[in-house]
Amino acid sequence: MKYKLSLLIDSLLSSGANFLITFLLLKYEGNESVVMFGVAMTLALIFLSFQRTIVLIPFNLKEDKSSKIRIIEFLSCSLFLLVLFLVLIFISTYFAFSYQGQWLLAPALFAFLFIHESFRYLLMVSKLYFLPALVSVVLVSTFAVSLLFSGLSIELLINTYLCLFALELIVITLFVTFKKANSGEQKLDIFFWFRDTRHLLNRNVQSISQLLLVHSPFLLVSALYPATISSVLFIARSVFQPVQILIKSLEAVDQRKLASLKDDAHTFVKSLFKKYMLISLVASSICLLIAVYLFPVVYADQAVPKLGDLLFWAGILTCLSCSRSVEMLLVKKNMYKKMNSLYLLSGLGVSSLLLLNLFLHVQISPSFSIFLGWLFLAITYYLIVMKGVDNE
Repeated sequence: MKYKLSLLIDSLLSSGANFLITFLLLKYEGNESVVMFGVAMTLALIFLSFQRTIVLIPFNLKEDKSSKIRIIEFLSCSLFLLVLFLVLIFISTYFAFSYQGQWLLAPALFAFLFIHESFRYLLMVSKLYFLPALVSVVLVSTFAVSLLFSGLSIELLINTYLCLFALELIVITLFVTFKKANSGEQKLDIFFWFRDTRHLLNRNVQSISQLLLVHSPFLLVSALYPATISSVLFIARSVFQPVQILIKSLEAVDQRKLASLKDDAHTFVKSLFKKYMLISLVASSICLLIAVYLFPVVYADQAVPKLGDLLFWAGILTCLSCSRSVEMLLVKKNMYKKMNSLYLLSGLGVSSLLLLNLFLHVQISPSFSIFLGWLFLAITYYLIVMKGVDNE
């Protein structure tokens, strides 16, 4: 229970930090800096999804994950992935950001988020539950205090992320150094993470297929649309991010209940679908009201999301929340092909709409195109649950 509470607190603080950063960047630096931070966050989330499928999920499923050998295996694989992904991010951002030093934002942000996820999973087995949340408190406080001085800047973001990365790395090193090995521990096997090739392949194909709908639209709009348009997506995403965190917290509990059910799985998922829809509608409405009343007070004539965009994103988060319940059932029944094909179809549809609107000079909001993709996925998932699914 303590770990769940610490995880929820840490997630809410992280969400608050992202909202605060987006909010302050728009106020002090303008739309281009918001897009820069949004692109950096999107790239980080893309590679973090592979961290989760390759190392975090297998580590969480191991029974002896508290042993020193398992922890060393976990950290060895994590270090390999960190270096590999950092090289890829360096290459992809060095030529993307025109100003000197700004290209470090994406690598610094990813390095911090990567080590923070590892930090959370590692301290989960040592009962030091609230240390990651303490780091997030420092993160939020740093940007809040920046209001007293010259405001927020890209340089401050980079320095903060690098300092927190170094801090967590030192704590992890000390933790492993002073942890005692148990008697009778198994031999070190650093290639354990790659031995279950079937499940590893399924999880990574799932991540890749989801990228087309979840993250690709942000990169596509940032590359092809003006900053005043693309920044709207990142601002709206940060506004409604607490809804996603709330649903993820509920999902962690409901997934275990679903895994223990042998019968009536469909009935259980139907109730989850309705529950997630109701909760996300209420939570999205609260986020919407805050944004509608907050932005005009602070920003005056700056480009901020219009009411229509905010309504579309409230719908996107509702559709996303409902879809999570059905995905749990599809994973339970090992129906990855159905799930991946629907994500691919939805993602390709959204990308096609975004390109079509751009080339035909149609004045349709990118938020609406993304909403259509998620609406298609949610409706299809609903029909699957109502009709029932069989094992492939």
